[in-house]
Amino acid sequence: MLTRRANRHAGTVPAVRRSLSVAVVAVLLVSCGSSGSAPDGTAAGTPGTVNPEYADFCLTAQELNAESTATHGNDPTAMKLFDEAPLQVKSDVKAMLDGMLAMDAIYADYKYNLAEMKAVPEVAESLDKIANDGVIAQASARFRSFMSDNCGV
Repeated sequence: MLTRRANRHAGTVPAVRRSLSVAVVAVLLVSCGSSGSAPDGTAAGTPGTVNPEYADFCLTAQELNAESTATHGNDPTAMKLFDEAPLQVKSDVKAMLDGMLAMDAIYADYKYNLAEMKAVPEVAESLDKIANDGVIAQASARFRSFMSDNCGV
């Protein structure tokens, strides 16, 4: 069981939150690759072309990606992404956000103190388990395909 540790290095919080956000967005958005065909077997959308039906969702995904590379990630944007997710990917977005929240809970237990976290092997094991979760990986693949087909990513 993971135990809560005191934060001995207050300056680590912004850097770790940034690292966590970047890692999560890498799973959620940055890894969006191109897809040769849509899930229904039809030709995939043209790269760089946004389906007007999903324009708001695509914009929110781009905002989350941009904010994750700033000093702090923006959790409200992540929740907005879920709220705006089309039905085709809503459960996938939820699975990925659940993974992000699970990772963040582990970081929060250690007050984002990397030195403290590194000293506890169970922390890395727990983070690896989340990062390598098959449900999240499948959700991410479907999300990437949707983003490629509908958001020009």
